[in-house]
Amino acid sequence: MAESVKEPQHLSRREFLRRAATVTAGVSAVSVLGGLEGTQAVHAAAPRAEAKKVQLYALAWQPDAVAALQKAVDDWNKANSDIVAEYVQGDWGKVQDFITTSLAGGVAPELIQGITSWAIQYGTQGAYEDLSSFIAGSDLKDDLHPAALAAATSPLDNKVYSLPWCWEVGVLYVNADRFAEHNISLPEKGWTWDEFYGEAKKLTKPPDYYGLFANLSVTQTTEDLMAWMWQTGALVMGVKDGKWVIDLEPAREALSLWYDMIWKDKIVSENSFGADVANSVEAFSLGNFSMLQTGCWARRIITEGKPKFKWRMLPLPYKTIHAHSNEPQVWGVPSQTKDRGSFDAALKVLQFVSNKDNQTAIASGDWLFPTRKSALADPRFNTSDNDWNVAQGEVQYGKAYPKHPAWTEFDDRVLGPNIQLYLQKQMSLDDLISQSTAEGTKLIAKYQK
Repeated sequence: MAESVKEPQHLSRREFLRRAATVTAGVSAVSVLGGLEGTQAVHAAAPRAEAKKVQLYALAWQPDAVAALQKAVDDWNKANSDIVAEYVQGDWGKVQDFITTSLAGGVAPELIQGITSWAIQYGTQGAYEDLSSFIAGSDLKDDLHPAALAAATSPLDNKVYSLPWCWEVGVLYVNADRFAEHNISLPEKGWTWDEFYGEAKKLTKPPDYYGLFANLSVTQTTEDLMAWMWQTGALVMGVKDGKWVIDLEPAREALSLWYDMIWKDKIVSENSFGADVANSVEAFSLGNFSMLQTGCWARRIITEGKPKFKWRMLPLPYKTIHAHSNEPQVWGVPSQTKDRGSFDAALKVLQFVSNKDNQTAIASGDWLFPTRKSALADPRFNTSDNDWNVAQGEVQYGKAYPKHPAWTEFDDRVLGPNIQLYLQKQMSLDDLISQSTAEGTKLIAKYQK
């Protein structure tokens, strides 16, 4: 998910239905599409008689990714007269409100960009189509990375409500010059937690600079700490003995580690709670942090910031297992396209936009990785320039968020806020684990009724 803008709000099933009920079936496309601030249609072909129209609501934001996706739309329109593709620029900060409103009004775009967990939530609510047959009947069947397909598959009904087309890698960016000043060797294959913690203390000199920055804002805390919790072997939310459960007890060590980094050793600044990701990337370029944890997408911003030091990208520290979060970005197809007669046309455009060449161009333009195995083999993803090869080596350790429809509500309403309270000394670790486990268990039961 692109992280330099405000992360979208997660909606529970109840809130989704409540909002949908407030929108009448007669809402027009103009009022929904035209009334959303910051959303505009671009690169639409000239009207053609009897042509089907397929709108792509896109969340690409890095310049080269936007250009590559717009080129794919233009190329489609030049080669096809019966289906007109139209690029609609979306906004990560407003996307879920837009999707909910447009779905309720019957005017949702044919193709909608998002992430797997949203698509599964919308799909299990009956709003997105199952794309299993589409994938099985195309070259995607053998070319789609198995982990990406697994991330897009709903655990409750085994349906695939979206096509995963790119994903990121969670990494550490490090100030290599500062490492050299402290006689610290770069851990090319990553540190253990103990190794990391000892060196991070040496790389900390507040208020001049801190050892590590990670975004601990309300919308980002779980995302940045999830990898550390997984590395302890904690499921957080997952299947154990055939049953969905909340599993936080093993994560105790990860959560206390972060608490100590903030309050005991000042490795992480307590000002991180209100931080902005884009600003933190810029602050790293200014030397304010010795290390920065975020996604591989941030390399463009760092390079354009022209830091006065040599920077490198390294794997995240590891504990029991290697792990980082890499929620795939996806294209979903609303079920209402079948009623409008545009479903088949949407699949044809989707097949073209996600072919090897287009996926390669769009993913590399976004400083991310494609989900096609053939595209991932492209040399540009394995060059040492800007440490692409380092990032690609971590693709295998990526984990998607739990694929239960209760996850987004649990994260948004329970786990994320409780971690915030704990890290800000307003809740004990015992209460965080016990309360989150109890509330999460109730949510799982609610969604399984």
